[in-house]
Amino acid sequence: MKGKKVRLNNENSVIVSGRTYITLLKAIQIKSKVLAEKIKYDSSVTLGHLGRLVEYTGPYVEVGTIRKLS
Repeated sequence: MKGKKVRLNNENSVIVSGRTYITLLKAIQIKSKVLAEKIKYDSSVTLGHLGRLVEYTGPYVEVGTIRKLS
């Protein structure tokens, strides 16, 4: 898994109170078994423009800017 990271941006993710959430579309696009295990489907938030997002606790690369909400 060394070096594998998910690419996140403001269209597929958001940070809420220090926790990273990704869209369901992004979640199903993650093919790496190790990274897929970092998705917490039981922890989610819903935002109007992005829909339902699930918590992601794995490594990622920020491409552009990720929106941060408190």
